[in-house]
Amino acid sequence: MAISPGSDAAFSSHKSTLSESPQTKKFLLTEEEVFYMNCRAAYLTVFKSSLENIISKDQLYLALQNAGRNPSQKTINKYWTPQTTKLNFDDFCVILRKEKPTSKAELLKSFKQLDVNDDGSILHTDLYKLLTKRGEKMTQEEVNTVINLADVNADGKFDYIKFCKLYMTTNEQCLKTTLEKLEVDSKLKRQQFGSHIEGFPERDPSPVPKPSPRIIRKTNQETVSNKGDIRSSLLAATRKFKTSVSITITMGANSNRNSKLTEPNSIKVFGWTGELGPGIYWLVPSTTGCRLRKERKPVTEEAQLVYRDETGELFLTEEFRSALSDIFEVIDLDGNGLLSLEEYNFFELRTSGEKCDKDAWAVCRENFDTKKNELTKQGFMDLNLMEANDREGDPRDLWVTLLSMGYNKGLELTEACPFVIDIYADKCKPRIKAVHMEPCSGQLEKAICKSALTKGDAKVMDGYENIIVHTHKHDTWITSVIENKSDNKVIIHINNELSKNCINNRGLNIFAVEVAPKSTMVCQHVMPLNERQEWIYYCVYSLIS
Repeated sequence: MAISPGSDAAFSSHKSTLSESPQTKKFLLTEEEVFYMNCRAAYLTVFKSSLENIISKDQLYLALQNAGRNPSQKTINKYWTPQTTKLNFDDFCVILRKEKPTSKAELLKSFKQLDVNDDGSILHTDLYKLLTKRGEKMTQEEVNTVINLADVNADGKFDYIKFCKLYMTTNEQCLKTTLEKLEVDSKLKRQQFGSHIEGFPERDPSPVPKPSPRIIRKTNQETVSNKGDIRSSLLAATRKFKTSVSITITMGANSNRNSKLTEPNSIKVFGWTGELGPGIYWLVPSTTGCRLRKERKPVTEEAQLVYRDETGELFLTEEFRSALSDIFEVIDLDGNGLLSLEEYNFFELRTSGEKCDKDAWAVCRENFDTKKNELTKQGFMDLNLMEANDREGDPRDLWVTLLSMGYNKGLELTEACPFVIDIYADKCKPRIKAVHMEPCSGQLEKAICKSALTKGDAKVMDGYENIIVHTHKHDTWITSVIENKSDNKVIIHINNELSKNCINNRGLNIFAVEVAPKSTMVCQHVMPLNERQEWIYYCVYSLIS
């Protein structure tokens, strides 16, 4: 226990590690399986189950848009005739086979016909005439939405090159968002989607869906394609976005801080001083995730963990012992040089997902070096050596431990950030106890959202007063939170391309997020790429559904 001069009590050295557990490998899907997975993902953005039917033109239009299609009214009318009352999931799959996604080249070609100066832009006056006077007309409100899109309009001109890029990336990100949601929702993965069952366990060719007769008759009569209808394609594309809001913040350079703070071993000290009343408080250490992301650099040579001497006896290598020594320091939460059962179980939960019970701990104390019923560092080393001997020198289980603790195959700590919490208190002796993160699941997200809502600047989406973007500027980073007060989920497209010297925790300049009804979510954290230089945060938030 570390004692600080001038304080009545100092509780120190609760240490842990910030990192992510290794992800499981995904099975490769065939082209046919990917197609049906994309169909499901798009369908389930509109319906709770793929067993539900499409019962209106609006639902068909929305589902096709979410599948990355670009349907004009003419296209919708081909599939939804006056005699149509409903379409099922199999009908939807057939339509998607016929209606290919709009390509960037097709969109550019559509806009280029109006580009009289061949400079990649169209005057607002010309765009207004096209969208309201000819062909499939748009309302003035819809046109204003297009003209007011912050990141594609300037000086009375519409930058259609930027718009095409924005539109295509939005489609990709929306599909990615729905696929990720589909993947993590275990209930949806267990459903039988239309005629097709999730999983494809035997890799048999996917059956051809059985669409309703009305779809067969229609597709036999004419080729379902609107590629030649340039104006309809343009109109459908511009209706993708409903409204947008832009936020700009200029942050000065900070010459007193190290601009190379990407290594976990960079020592940083953060503190808080204040008065707390009686009660229980959660201390949830975290990072923004802007810099401490998963390592992508491949390791060329795997480190050796064990070796045998000339007699055949197994030993741990010096490099592995050094890594184990560091791990011991991290999981020794109270800093007394020993591991209690509780401390050891934090390690076990992280590396194996299981706890060591009291009987197993008693066996451990009998066979390995302990002191005061707690495991010494030498005992911890011998425990890992025993595991290696049990596997006859096979290091695979040892690597599971190392990877779970944030080490790569070169025994470098690249995916974790050890930290220490010290508490100094006057006139009392507070108790501090480490807990597994499950009991405080969601507490960090809630705390960040609450802070942004009470301290940040709020901007309402034009025309959508229930959608609010909160931006909280800290000394060294910026956090944005999206609040959805409406009764429906929304998808927000985020574009950071015009930001300068910035890095965010998403790792992407353009992405989309889905915000559940009556909820708030952390959209992104942004930090300077180089803290010694000025950085400009310029972000455009667009409501797309």
